[in-house]
Amino acid sequence: MRLGEEVESVEEIADGAVVANLESKKKMSGDTLLYAVGRQGNIDDLNLAAAGVEADNRGRIPVDKDFRTKVPHIFAVGDVIGFPALASVSMEQGRIAAARAFGDDHVVSNPSFYPYGIYTIPEISFIGKTEEQLTEEDVPYEVGVAYYREIARGQIRGDTTGRLKLIFNRETRQVLGVHIIGEGAAELVHIGQAVMVLNGTVDYFIDTVFNYPTLAECYKAAAFNGINRLARFEG
Repeated sequence: MRLGEEVESVEEIADGAVVANLESKKKMSGDTLLYAVGRQGNIDDLNLAAAGVEADNRGRIPVDKDFRTKVPHIFAVGDVIGFPALASVSMEQGRIAAARAFGDDHVVSNPSFYPYGIYTIPEISFIGKTEEQLTEEDVPYEVGVAYYREIARGQIRGDTTGRLKLIFNRETRQVLGVHIIGEGAAELVHIGQAVMVLNGTVDYFIDTVFNYPTLAECYKAAAFNGINRLARFEG
């Protein structure tokens, strides 16, 4: 991982390999280079100007919290409005927009409880706040971590790199975030989501019995890890 770097140029060298020249004067070589420039809205054939709707230089349409565009009776949802550009979130945005279009203000949704899934290998999924966000907000928090290699199901699967991190408030013990990397992460995160939506605490995971052997046991192991960290300061 080369964080905070910018690619200056790319060149092909012997045997079809490539070199990425970074602005910091570093060089990175490999057999293949994948260069991602981000998403752009597919709006070229929509003639938005005729409707009075505007988009930015990446084809993204600005909307308000109810997904109304600059033209009050025109709504936009999904990838074309930008982050997070997830199918599950886009469907929810469409539900809210449809309700607002017909004057229904009772349909609500809380973006802070939207889970994010990245279907790579290993899979990545998370919900809630990060440690960096909580630090900026001056929220007292503690972290508990469980590794797949510690859990019987992880050993059975042969996943030695997966891990689950619980973040909870040190004072109220309320769960503030769940971050998972490993097989089944996008499914596993929903357990943490349910607890967070119900304002649950880390004690839920300690007091709850999970099927054995399952990856869900990571929640219990992470909870004990976090509580043990807390106990060091509480005496």
